[in-house]
Amino acid sequence: MRRINLLPPEERGRLAGAPPALRGRPVELLLIAGVLMLICMVALYLFFLLRLAGEREAVMRLDQDIARQERRLAELEPYRDLQERLAAKEQVADGVWRTRFPWDEFLQGLAFAIPQSAALNGLTAQASPVNLQAPAGQILEPPGAVTFTGITLPEYQNVADFIVRMNGLPYLANSRLVSAELDRETYVEPAIAFEVSSELITVVGEDGERVPLGVEPEEP
Repeated sequence: MRRINLLPPEERGRLAGAPPALRGRPVELLLIAGVLMLICMVALYLFFLLRLAGEREAVMRLDQDIARQERRLAELEPYRDLQERLAAKEQVADGVWRTRFPWDEFLQGLAFAIPQSAALNGLTAQASPVNLQAPAGQILEPPGAVTFTGITLPEYQNVADFIVRMNGLPYLANSRLVSAELDRETYVEPAIAFEVSSELITVVGEDGERVPLGVEPEEP
């Protein structure tokens, strides 16, 4: 059988100059190139598929974290305005502290001010009412009141000495004698039973304007 070459003359010359191994094999080369391209596409597909799976897992973990945080926020919802309530109570506490009467310092000073010739039997006191709006340095009105009852040696000068010492205390003012009577029956020796009243003075902010919540370090 005779073969007939239908290619143009220029194509015939190019094929005639091609290596013998490549003559008649263009289809095989195209198939190989297609297979290689397909392998690359499959590899890229698998790569992006694995990456997408990792991203989905990260998104899932993030969603779980968000859900957990939302549950915690729901548990803390009743305390949303806690800071505001604490701030309001802190202002009230500071106002009470600022206008309170310093009983501890008053009693310490009283213990040192009582003369040796006298002894107290009782003490009745009421401080000035708290005023949250009073500015620092102001003396609260009306003043408080305190009444002392006690005994002294049988000399009225001892009662006068007691009154003078009470007026010397920084928290007392206008000390005055209510009664004084010589008692010869109650005690082994005669004694003067007396009653003295004074005004309790409260200076706003004298012990500080805020409640001390901690111990401040001492300055060197």
